[in-house]
Amino acid sequence: MQFVKKQRIQGTVDEVERALLDERYFPFLLQHHGVLLELQPLEVKTDGDRVHRRIRYRPKPVIATIGTKKVPPEWFAFIETSTYDKRKKELSFTNTPTSQTISNMMVNTGVLRLRAVGNETERTMDGEIKLKLPFLLKAVAFIGEKVIESEGLKILDNEVPVLNRFIAEVIRAK
Repeated sequence: MQFVKKQRIQGTVDEVERALLDERYFPFLLQHHGVLLELQPLEVKTDGDRVHRRIRYRPKPVIATIGTKKVPPEWFAFIETSTYDKRKKELSFTNTPTSQTISNMMVNTGVLRLRAVGNETERTMDGEIKLKLPFLLKAVAFIGEKVIESEGLKILDNEVPVLNRFIAEVIRAK
């Protein structure tokens, strides 16, 4: 299933880019974000105009049980593997669940783009969520994809006010 999400951020493209690439943003985001329980940069490397990242995220679990089986919080954790191109103002990403069981069933990829709109920035996330389930479970794949999309968009929506605050308090404070 394809998805598109557009958001407005209260900062120029340069300010948003500097915020997203600032090493102080990760602990700030974790402290002020209502859904994330863990955010750990595993690797950040700059190669000219490209920044390669691997970041571990663990959001609050949205499902406590499936039937009688307790759902481990780790099922919701994922690793973002991404490359940000400073020239294009684009971040290409793949989110891979840390649970091997979930990772074998789910694909989440996409592109995040930053575009100037006056003195603000429009952030557009264009991506795909796909559940690879056995034939007999194909009918529930769409429902699962919608739930995953909804929860992922909550993470993005909760990030915007934190990003706006980081830009105002940290990036502009220089």
